[in-house]
Amino acid sequence: MISKKVYRYYADCGKAYWTKRACLDHEKICICWKNAKFKTCLTCVHKNIKVDDDGEQSWQYNDCKNPEMNLNTMFIPAHEKADYICINCPKWELKT
Repeated sequence: MISKKVYRYYADCGKAYWTKRACLDHEKICICWKNAKFKTCLTCVHKNIKVDDDGEQSWQYNDCKNPEMNLNTMFIPAHEKADYICINCPKWELKT
């Protein structure tokens, strides 16, 4: 029997690749909100995205756990369809 070690390379956004080159190429062009370089809620230790439901429809909203975060003045929506995700947050801290 032969045993081989296999390496997987993971980009900052969590996407996995079999080759280092492919992973590095992806990181150059990655615009994913799960990429830590964009300082979004999805990679923040203070993330607290909740779902509200009124019986007919549901929506998500941000209830940031950072006491220093002021959602009224510091919040920059990532996209019009994801207005509950903040991008380039001034109070962002990396989730470990």
